[in-house]
Amino acid sequence: MKTALKVIAGILIAGFFLWLAFKEVEFEQIIEASKSMSYGWIIPFVLATLSAHFIRAERWRLLFNDKAKTPHRVTLFTGVMVGYLSNIPFARLGEVTRPVYVARQVDESNSKLIGTIVLERIIDMISLLLLMAFVVIFMISDPEILSNLFGLDITDSEVLLSFALSIGKYLGIGILGFGAVYLILRSLSKKVELISKGFEKFKEISKTFIDGVLAVKELKNWPLFVLYTALIWVCYIGMTYIPFWMFDMHTIYDLSYADALVLTMVSAVGIIIPTPGGVGTYHLFITKSLFLLYAVPEAIGLAYGTITHASTLAVIIISTPILLALDKYIALKHSAKTNGTSPE
Repeated sequence: MKTALKVIAGILIAGFFLWLAFKEVEFEQIIEASKSMSYGWIIPFVLATLSAHFIRAERWRLLFNDKAKTPHRVTLFTGVMVGYLSNIPFARLGEVTRPVYVARQVDESNSKLIGTIVLERIIDMISLLLLMAFVVIFMISDPEILSNLFGLDITDSEVLLSFALSIGKYLGIGILGFGAVYLILRSLSKKVELISKGFEKFKEISKTFIDGVLAVKELKNWPLFVLYTALIWVCYIGMTYIPFWMFDMHTIYDLSYADALVLTMVSAVGIIIPTPGGVGTYHLFITKSLFLLYAVPEAIGLAYGTITHASTLAVIIISTPILLALDKYIALKHSAKTNGTSPE
């Protein structure tokens, strides 16, 4: 029931943002804007998309300190794609399915691998905030444009302070809540045997989760980890830039790779909002930012957003089953080699 409500809520949010994105544009205008599109640029777009996900898998691989339990590259790549595939019908489900899939392949603790995902997300958020700060300070000079894009004046120190305090408040509540549950269970475990067993399991899961988060302490190749993080963003920005050439926007509106960086940061805000597969939020944010920042007509901006989003989903939907089959074949081949037999 709870899962169904989450799905319904996600669909409703996506529908609302789709309505906001499409309400002022006729569908015929989008079709017309798409007719002049150069479809040959879809291949480089697909390569940029797959490269971003593969590099993410390679970066994740660096967090595995036990060589005996370090997954195969294909397994990690498949796990990343399974996560993105799960996000299409269920927002944020991929944060769980991705580590669980890999954990089953290498007989590792689910909670530990979920901990590594939390660590990844923290690093992603820090790098996103740094890039956003760069964009706001050096690339978008008009505060009114920022207010129109985000619905608030993010150059106002009071607004930023309020935002930071809100984040701190929720983090504090989460930490206090976790601590309260721990203390209550520890107290009850001394009196009730069943609760005692549950408390021990809770401690074990918590420890492996924390071990996953703290895997960064054991990281031996920081330069490579930072390089992978930078390359992921280069690919993401490329996924925004390449479609400029699809719609000839690099000549008509003089859009460059630097502009793609700005748009990537703005659209990232939309993707943070939990909708299935980023549907609706991406369309709205990318369309409005193209219009407000670069005077790109909303019909063209919406065609751009619709095509790029659909292409991204298509890459995930088509490539994930192929990778699952490949990963299964590699696992069978490894098992056969270990047992001295040949795979069927």
